[in-house]
Amino acid sequence: MLFNSVDYLLFLPLVLVLYHLIPKGYRWVMLLVVSYYFYMCWKPFFAVFMLISTLVDYWAAMLMEDAKDQRTKRRYMAASLVVNLGLLFFFKYMNFFAYNTEVLLGKFNVFYDSPVLDIILPLGISFYTFQSLSYTFDVYKGKDKAERHFGYFALYVCYFPQLVAGPIERAGHLIPQLRNNVPATKDDIKYAINKILLGFFKKVVVADNLAPFVNQLYSNVPSASGLQYAIAAVLFTVQLFCDFSGYTDIAMGSARLMGVRLMDNFNRPFLTTNLNASWARWHISLTTWIGDYVYRPWIRSSPGKAWIITICTFVLIGFWHGPTWNFVMFGLFHGIAMVLQRMYIRIKPLQPFNNSAPMRVFWTVWNSSLIIFSCIFFRNNVTDAFAVIQHIFTDFRLSMADLRSGYFAEMVMGLFFAALAVATTLFPRSMRFKYDNVYVVCMLVVIFAFGSDARNQFIYFQF
Repeated sequence: MLFNSVDYLLFLPLVLVLYHLIPKGYRWVMLLVVSYYFYMCWKPFFAVFMLISTLVDYWAAMLMEDAKDQRTKRRYMAASLVVNLGLLFFFKYMNFFAYNTEVLLGKFNVFYDSPVLDIILPLGISFYTFQSLSYTFDVYKGKDKAERHFGYFALYVCYFPQLVAGPIERAGHLIPQLRNNVPATKDDIKYAINKILLGFFKKVVVADNLAPFVNQLYSNVPSASGLQYAIAAVLFTVQLFCDFSGYTDIAMGSARLMGVRLMDNFNRPFLTTNLNASWARWHISLTTWIGDYVYRPWIRSSPGKAWIITICTFVLIGFWHGPTWNFVMFGLFHGIAMVLQRMYIRIKPLQPFNNSAPMRVFWTVWNSSLIIFSCIFFRNNVTDAFAVIQHIFTDFRLSMADLRSGYFAEMVMGLFFAALAVATTLFPRSMRFKYDNVYVVCMLVVIFAFGSDARNQFIYFQF
């Protein structure tokens, strides 16, 4: 069920009515049922795999907490890892490794016909797998207690607002809220309405209106000019940000209507002077997950290999997005760029110069340019990505033919929608406005006037 659909606009109010009619002690039952229904609207059978992850981690966490020695705890932690990562590997990465094994063996004249399985990726598996694993990791480390109530734990894994594309919540933050049933206040309701409208604005007004232009241009590489590709790269970055952050806004607003506060996944990531700060503000729930359970433990075990570990960690982040080489390149680019930035920042004689106001403006623009450049790999396969980059640096021109073409008019319209997205960065993060009613009316007018009715799937649903 898509957030940007009539189905969801009917589903959410019905859930809220039921939520307030049912006694507090039984609300988890209703939320669990509607969350599984929400997920099963896509393909009912795949709910079985989410249930398997839930059962295994519920069982493993309790046994880890009751274990009398570390060796036994490690055994149950390993069981959780094998089941969760095994399912993720099978559905998401099996064909990638099978195909690339065939190619690699072929280089050595070893002919191997890899089995290509007709596998459909279960919706949101990368998100709910990491969310469930964070719980078993925290219980294993003694950070959290095992949740003995299966219903609340199952609801934590499948809570519908953030089930399909995050944010990837932690049990210590979400389960107490689901258990306590703190009612939404007037401020919560105002925040929720404002946030949901902002999410719809980002998705249907900005992202979905930019999508046709970006798709048209990238569908026939390398027929366009370098300037057109450069603008397309900018617009796709805006589309990606608005699409994903728009989902998060709707998820946060939906949950807040029930008094639940989800973590924010974005915090103005383009208004930063280095990639380290950008990643601390982009897809925050994923980067903190990788930092807590992969990067920092790895650094502690091998402190002398910080640069290599940083690059490998970002390759892992790229590979998390999808089993294709362009996502590996996306992560590799960020890892290498971040290492170079860290090396440069540590040059002490240059620090006063770099911290001056003009240089901070320059580094903010430069950092945004690096993000835009990396998104060329995010959007295209490796061959097309390098073709686009080559055109940008060798065919950057603006001719009268470009001005007369339909592309130019579409680019102007695309830049207009991108400018609307930039304007939202000025909104207060608390979503409190002096004239809330004016904001709501204006948002509704803009959404109905400019919103696309394409009902495009959110980009991160494929991950």
